[in-house]
Parts: sequence; structure tokens; C-alpha cells
Amino acid sequence: MKRFNKGDIVYWCHQKGHKYSVHWGMVDEQFSRSVVYVDYLAPKERRLVNGIPIDDFKSESKYKKLPKGWTYNTRLFEITSEDIDEDRKIYKFDIHNSDDIKDLYDKGLLVKKSTIFDGEIDAEITKEGYKIVKKYPPYRNNITSISIRPDKLYITYKEAEKEVNDNIAEFIRQSELSDYDWSIEQIDKTLKRCYGKTDIEKKQYRDWLLKMDDIEDIEVRIIGGEIQWKYWNKKRWANIEL
Repeated sequence: MKRFNKGDIVYWCHQKGHKYSVHWGMVDEQFSRSVVYVDYLAPKERRLVNGIPIDDFKSESKYKKLPKGWTYNTRLFEITSEDIDEDRKIYKFDIHNSDDIKDLYDKGLLVKKSTIFDGEIDAEITKEGYKIVKKYPPYRNNITSISIRPDKLYITYKEAEKEVNDNIAEFIRQSELSDYDWSIEQIDKTLKRCYGKTDIEKKQYRDWLLKMDDIEDIEVRIIGGEIQWKYWNKKRWANIEL
């Protein structure tokens, strides 16, 4: 069984719909043998609110008078970016190099994504005046951490990339099958899931089905431990009598 320590940089094959890609993060904890908690990392927050780091900025509690000559276009606060030369390393680091990632994290240039303020700064204006506040989204639309099986994690980018490429290669393989071969594959997959039948019985059902006409149009399913079939453009399913 794979074991991971807190702070390890890990990679995995991430699936979203039919798309696969390499994701990476930092191990927070391995819980028993079945799951590892991993934090996504991201560049540290660099925004400044009127010169104050956004992480240190607190929503104002008291209303202030609107400035003289105020209009809807009047800027009531300034958002700038902390300019630190070393921060440019964040955009140049090699994602394939776990040591590089860990070094940036240790320097505070990369941080846990969950610690980043993902809201916005706004001026709250009422008849009482105005105040500058932090506005948090009603819900987080981005994932900051995951739980994953240890066997699905890798210590190198290349290993995770191989799993990604293997999945894509399977799509390509399927696309090159004939309709006949594709149908047979689906039949075999269904028969394999029929745990109530012996291997000899499964072969008998397979032979029965392969003697049918227009195999390309055949669908097979398991209901109550019994194997049923039909042509895709027909409604009625039928049991098979060997």
C-alpha cells in the first residue's frame, strides 16, 4: 500500500466528463489505508486594498461620509497588486518538478487554495454613508481540496500523465472499432457482470447472441439475474432460452 506524508507533493489523473488531465497538490493527511486528503495549491494573494494586503483587510464597520462631488463613477477604494520580484517565480515554476513546488510553498509564494479569499471588495452605500467591505460568494464554485485513494496518487507528473494518456488512448481505440466489434464488446461487458451464471453458461449465451442477424443493432442487459436482449430500435426486451 502506498503511504504518503503530510507535505508531500503528489499528482493524479483527474477526470471531468470525458476529459482527463493531470492535477497536483500537497498531502494534508493519509487517513487509514483507504484515503488521502490533498490540498490544491495556488499563488499567494497579492491584492492590496488601499495599500493593505487583502488578507489583512477587515470589512469596515462604520459608515463614512461620501466624498464631496461624489458620483456613481467616483472610486472609493483602490485595488493594487503587491509587486515583489520573487513572486514572478510563481508563473515560471516547473509543474513537473515537485521540489520546485515544495520550495515555493515553503517560501510562501504558493499557498493552500483554501486560504485564498475568493470574493471581491465593494463599497456598500446607504443613506447612512458608505463603507468598504469584503463580499464573499454565496458558495464556493472552485474545489480547494480532494480525498482520493492512495493507489490513484503518484509522486511524479510523468506517472499521472501516463494514466491520462492511457485513458485517451482507450477513446481512440474505441473510435477505430467497427460497429460489429463495438457491439460484441458491449455484449461481453454485460455478460461479465452477470455473476449468477457460470463461465460455461455465459459462453452459451454469447454463442447464442452471435448467431443473431444484425449484431450491430443488438443491446443486452441483466434483469433479476437473467440476460435479456433486443434490437435498439425495438421496445420489447426478451429473455434467452438456451
